[in-house]
Amino acid sequence: MSYRPVLTGRALEQFSDFIKNYEEAYEAFMRRLAWLIDAPWDAWPVYPGEHEPETRETQFGDHGLISFRVYDDAELLVIFNILWTG
Repeated sequence: MSYRPVLTGRALEQFSDFIKNYEEAYEAFMRRLAWLIDAPWDAWPVYPGEHEPETRETQFGDHGLISFRVYDDAELLVIFNILWTG
């Protein structure tokens, strides 16, 4: 089963910035995302509140962090934050 990635608000803006300004970050992000759509559990769990969906984080490249929620029923990865410190 492959999950469909969705970028929301802030992550969409951050991703647009990668495309325009940070080729290394963009390439590292895309490599990690390609892996995550088949294995979203290959990331660190971040324990949400009682009624919130499961949240996970994963590193990409040497300087990046992706924060996302997993919706198993809909087979979605909702990416809400992308951090690049490189």
